[in-house]
Amino acid sequence: IPELIRTPISNFRGNLNEPRRFINHIFQRDLSGAGVDLSRFIINSTIGIGGLIDVASMWNIYPRSTGFDETLHSINIPQGAYVELPLFGPSSARGTVGLVTDYALNPSKAITAGIDSIVMLGVEVANVFQKRYEFSPLIDATLYKSADSYSAYKNVFFQTKQEFNIDDEEADVFDPYSED
Repeated sequence: IPELIRTPISNFRGNLNEPRRFINHIFQRDLSGAGVDLSRFIINSTIGIGGLIDVASMWNIYPRSTGFDETLHSINIPQGAYVELPLFGPSSARGTVGLVTDYALNPSKAITAGIDSIVMLGVEVANVFQKRYEFSPLIDATLYKSADSYSAYKNVFFQTKQEFNIDDEEADVFDPYSED
């Protein structure tokens, strides 16, 4: 898929995620993050032609990633077991609950209610291809150039979680496949 098509679709989907991020930031008592989400949604929905152009990022207003997984973490729910979700990749038990909750309670579903579900499915599929394209060097190196791709992918998952301070400790993680 050419970048000329991938980027606007990715921007559109990202804009639809702003209301979800806004609600999660409110639940986490992060009013600054909620303000950024609201600003981005208003700017990109109006000036950015429904979110096809990420004007907010051009103005140095960048998205602050969050989800219901982080909301559960903010009230001290443990991470739980490491799981590998088909099509979604690595997660934890808490992350899986967060993923399902984010999808079920996403307020942008009300915004897109008039759009045919086939169109929204097409947007989701295009976004998966965009993410695969963006992260292909890391994915290829992890899956095809490591001796144990499961362990390598799990380590990347935990390092990424720690890098972004999503979890302060790895101690509450239970891995049923670990050799310890």
